[in-house]
Amino acid sequence: MADNEFPEVEDKKAGSLYSKTDLVKVVSEFFNDAIPRMGFQEDHFWTNIRIMLCIICCSFGCYAQFGLKFPKDRIYIGICVAGYFLFTGLVQLIDMLVIKTSVICLKVNGKTVFVDVTMLPFSHEMEIGLRTEIGLKKQAVVSHKTSVGSYFDSDGYIGQEEILTEFLKLVDRFRSASSGKSTKGS
Repeated sequence: MADNEFPEVEDKKAGSLYSKTDLVKVVSEFFNDAIPRMGFQEDHFWTNIRIMLCIICCSFGCYAQFGLKFPKDRIYIGICVAGYFLFTGLVQLIDMLVIKTSVICLKVNGKTVFVDVTMLPFSHEMEIGLRTEIGLKKQAVVSHKTSVGSYFDSDGYIGQEEILTEFLKLVDRFRSASSGKSTKGS
């Protein structure tokens, strides 16, 4: 794809420019629409793991609800409840240690890269970052923090060219970063 050529993506609008949730949601939806169209390969490994664990959780719940009778099968119901909470806990661990604030997961130079979008409460700054770290295992991390006014106009529409240009700069910095080096942006 040419440097100045970006994919055609439907305009995204934030419901409120003062809502952290709305702003991060719009950026997340935009990245999920635009980045795969730019030729980046998505990596669904961790998402698939989460889905499988959630299916197991739902299976425990459905079996306890519809397959067992209360007084007679109380031990099996207890096992189903324990199994449900065990697998829900595993999903929570994956969210805390792996997914974190990732909005999409990509393959860049053969590595799994998480695209993070974070915004602190009561702040006007949004941070977009690329990371390969999982849990406490530190690897390449590049990020850029700027005011949301750089990415959104006064009507709440996302500036597609501005945010994609910044994303491509992050990808270039990520590719040039050494695997053990962390480079935080401005």
